[in-house]
Amino acid sequence: LTDSLVPALGSNNLQCIEIDPRSVELLGEKHPSLRVSHLDVLQADYPSIADEEGGPLSIIGNLPYYITSQILFALADASHTNAVRSATVTMQWEVGKRIVAPTRCKDYGILSVVFQLYADCKIHFKIPPTVFYPQPKVDSALIGLHFLGP
Repeated sequence: LTDSLVPALGSNNLQCIEIDPRSVELLGEKHPSLRVSHLDVLQADYPSIADEEGGPLSIIGNLPYYITSQILFALADASHTNAVRSATVTMQWEVGKRIVAPTRCKDYGILSVVFQLYADCKIHFKIPPTVFYPQPKVDSALIGLHFLGP
């Protein structure tokens, strides 16, 4: 993902958060001017990062399926301080369906309520497992969240 974003947006407009030290090293070698923070995304201080960047953040990422909800709630919390403006992220298809589910639908639940209250939510498209390596056993979705602000 980063290899596609750097030419499109420029390394000066990107800041990466990566927990895997091998990935941090590889990104540094491939993109020397890219800012890469070696940290757990759940520990990220989005308001501080937004202050450093000079305004609200637009988040782009492939979310680890096992911590998707925690990351999304952290982004929603950060949107209340105007630290995060939007997020375009991949996640497990079933989670994406729950986020955009209408009322009186079997997928409607806490994720639907929270994210539809605080953001405009949209599934852009479904992603088959074959485009990932290693391949997950489930479909994924590209989701757009435009947070409504404080």
